[in-house]
Amino acid sequence: MLSKSILTYQGPLSFSTIDSLLSEFKLAAEDHDLSFKTYKKMISIMIEALENITKYSEPFLCNGDKNSKFCPSFTISCNDSVIEMEATNLVKNGEVKPLRSRIDNVNSQDTEALRELYKTTITNGEFTAKGGAGLGFIEMAKTAGSKLEYAFKNLSKEYSIYTFRVSMNK
Repeated sequence: MLSKSILTYQGPLSFSTIDSLLSEFKLAAEDHDLSFKTYKKMISIMIEALENITKYSEPFLCNGDKNSKFCPSFTISCNDSVIEMEATNLVKNGEVKPLRSRIDNVNSQDTEALRELYKTTITNGEFTAKGGAGLGFIEMAKTAGSKLEYAFKNLSKEYSIYTFRVSMNK
């Protein structure tokens, strides 16, 4: 995590919570003198990441207690030259390998290959069981212009804690 925290949240996530966080980030961006370009890019990354958590995390283990280690958490922080978003949530262990594979695939692409992967993915008509087309990681990598960072920490036989980070120059 970088030196200045811009926005932090831990707790259950819903689409209305995402709306509130987007509004909070707008105010926080103004307070931290972020350029409009940086703000716009981070909003795009933030929406993708938070929607992924809302769609794919295991929310039933977040009992509404904001201090629960099972609740999703979300942070945006910065220093003089870099801004980063970090999100953490619970996933089933069966999702670890596919998530790792998708992120590694995105990270292995150069800029032009990412554009082609985006075009292919958006036109192939394939969707996940929860309705996603697989564009989120591609979009975040394109927007940030950097590799996506991630880690999985095994929690039990069934679950892992998934941490996802995107950094970009301000």
